[in-house]
Amino acid sequence: MELRLKLVYTNVTCFRRVNLNTLRERFYPAAKSSQPETAAALKRTIEALMDRGAVVRNLENLGERALPYKMSAHSQRHNRGGYFLVDFYAPTTTVESMMEYLSRDIDVIRPNIIKHPLTQEVKECEGIVPIPLEEKLYFAKKRK
Repeated sequence: MELRLKLVYTNVTCFRRVNLNTLRERFYPAAKSSQPETAAALKRTIEALMDRGAVVRNLENLGERALPYKMSAHSQRHNRGGYFLVDFYAPTTTVESMMEYLSRDIDVIRPNIIKHPLTQEVKECEGIVPIPLEEKLYFAKKRK
């Protein structure tokens, strides 16, 4: 089962995906900050995930943008944040401890978890199978 975890960083917003028994996606907008601070916040978060048994698969920068609404955390108000996507596998027990860890991190604005369905293989539509109407009519007449 996949889950999405939403988190909000003070100068950086990040999306994260967790996978093992459960796939989770972490999203957190973070407040506007400099690049070294953002990198340090991401590094701390990824190290915390790995310390809890997560296997990080991918890290993607989704850019900086305005938050959907003004957010306040740790006695500061935030209007903008950077977004990142981190794919990782982790046991389900990791979620609670990560949420606790991130809620105490001064760079995280707002943590949140959302269920994420497993990605399934998309099958091509075969379309409508043509039915030979003449044969259907012939068999209907034979029955009578």
